[in-house]
Amino acid sequence: MSFLKAFLLKAWVLFVYVFLFSPILTVIFMSFVSSKYSTFPLGGMTFKWYKMASMDQNIVSAFKTSLMISITATVFATGIGMLAALGIVRGRFRGKEILNATFLSPMIIPEIITGIALLSFATILHMEGGTLLIVIAHILIGLPFVLTIVSARLYGFDRSLEEAAMDLGANEVTTFRRVTFPLILPGIIGGALLAFTVSFDNFMITYLLAGPGVTTIPIQIYSMVRFEITPKIHAVSTFIVLISMSLIFIYGRVNRKK
Repeated sequence: MSFLKAFLLKAWVLFVYVFLFSPILTVIFMSFVSSKYSTFPLGGMTFKWYKMASMDQNIVSAFKTSLMISITATVFATGIGMLAALGIVRGRFRGKEILNATFLSPMIIPEIITGIALLSFATILHMEGGTLLIVIAHILIGLPFVLTIVSARLYGFDRSLEEAAMDLGANEVTTFRRVTFPLILPGIIGGALLAFTVSFDNFMITYLLAGPGVTTIPIQIYSMVRFEITPKIHAVSTFIVLISMSLIFIYGRVNRKK
């Protein structure tokens, strides 16, 4: 009976993995098909769609825009999230739970609501849609991930290490730089990678806040899909998937070393 339960559990896990990853694997496989249309039986295999995507100036420009926005938003979200985590975990003040819930709210509130709220706020301040507004929005949606991961790292932190450093003559700045920061660095890197991924892949909020002339890679893919689904779109999508997988791999290596 136990063997049957173990077999059914493994079969169910396999089914879940196939259900989750089969669409992604299909997109990756279709990016190498020589036929322009995703039909069966499939034709030969080729890399020409990747070459065409790399030569498409609209795709290249959208990729550069997404990269610039994501890096900027990640830097600010990581800095603010790390300081917020230190204040919330280590601080003793009233309303700490409310402040923590406020920081985490963008993770819970639907993106369409967040986008409309930011759009209304920008209208009040007479701000036009564009790169600056998108960066602010991406900082907002990336902040909860940094705060959550860094806070978890701080809650499992051995405070006796800081006390030992101070007993040996280190001041608070030196203790943070030589003891606290290196130990929470994996959490900071993990939060930064998640914030970058969320920013780079975001479509809904970016689409609502993008002004004329601002096109990120998700918006570019959406505009291409509206007319025709070709393997060139699959090639761009595969490249985005590879970026996300690479970031996860990097975080795993860094976390393992630490």
